[in-house]
Amino acid sequence: MNILDSKSRNISLLLLIGLISINFINVIGDVHAAVSNDEDDDNNQDNDKAKNDKEMLNLKIKLNINNINNIDPNIQKIKIVSYVNGEAKEQYVDLVKENDKIKNNIMVVNLQFAKSNDISSIITTDQYFVCGYAVKVNNKNQTAISNNEVSLYDCDEGNIGSPDSATAKLFSTLNKFNASVNYNKLSGKDNTGTKEVKIHVKVPLEDAIDDVDQISVVGMVRGEYKVEILNAKDALEKQGDKNNEILDVPFVFNRDTEAGMIQLGDMFFGCVAAEKFSPQHTHCEKRTIKDYEKGNQLYSRKDNNFK
Repeated sequence: MNILDSKSRNISLLLLIGLISINFINVIGDVHAAVSNDEDDDNNQDNDKAKNDKEMLNLKIKLNINNINNIDPNIQKIKIVSYVNGEAKEQYVDLVKENDKIKNNIMVVNLQFAKSNDISSIITTDQYFVCGYAVKVNNKNQTAISNNEVSLYDCDEGNIGSPDSATAKLFSTLNKFNASVNYNKLSGKDNTGTKEVKIHVKVPLEDAIDDVDQISVVGMVRGEYKVEILNAKDALEKQGDKNNEILDVPFVFNRDTEAGMIQLGDMFFGCVAAEKFSPQHTHCEKRTIKDYEKGNQLYSRKDNNFK
């Protein structure tokens, strides 16, 4: 073997070792990059969750199952309707399928609402409502729904108190339901053939007409709700009453609902939300259905001054 051949083999060997080293380093780098990407994804998900938690209000709703069963043990499904910060939401709860969630006769349902949207942002003085209704299952009426009286429901409303969370209780006392049943008995069964119910939500604007623009107005009765997004000034001008700074927002509902017929004595809600309203961005009020044809009204703001 000559010296030249030996040197050539050594050089080739060194080159081969160098290539293997480079490839090994690249593989390690790829593995490290892959691990880093996985860690980054986990961190991003955690950051997104933390960000979402900060941007959302959690409405915790506690349902007293014992009181529901006392009215009718056959009730299986509850429809929950709520309104927070200009946004309405609904949620169905199956008391049979979700039985494992019942602890000490209480079931907790959580609803998330954005703290800020195109209409308004949440402040601690804001008001909300949440209602729960027994509803039909598989097109079969339950006892409390099939009769001609007010079907089982309950509502809770008040100030949020915190921009992060609020707690509502449903079916804890049944005072509202009992009041509706009593009113229905005293009022008789007039106009039972009427197919629609009219609700007028009045929105006083005299203190905000120069500042407010878009507003959200909701009308809700027996689990049925409608939301109108309006430009307050334009709507008031179209109303045609130049001397009146009270906006009238009408809603019409079919009496036949999945939670039973709307009856005299049923409670209904009207709310309005806007960023420029004070002292609350969102204000809610409640009243009782007293007439089907003439219409039922409430004032969604400054209700102490308007009955």
